[in-house]
Amino acid sequence: MVKRQQDEHEFMVAGVEMAAGKIIQGIAITLIDARGGRVRLHLTADMAELLRERVSGALDKMQGP
Repeated sequence: MVKRQQDEHEFMVAGVEMAAGKIIQGIAITLIDARGGRVRLHLTADMAELLRERVSGALDKMQGP
């Protein structure tokens, strides 16, 4: 069992969509916590691409050779 820090807060991804706003153009990821709190994470196109590469790499490792 993994011991969690008191100040840790876990979120699940609830949605991914295009971010269309005046502040940033890119991707918006909506996160939700166990208590129903929501956070919207905005990523530029460059950061979204980096995240895609990292997720792809992690999935490749899970699937094995």
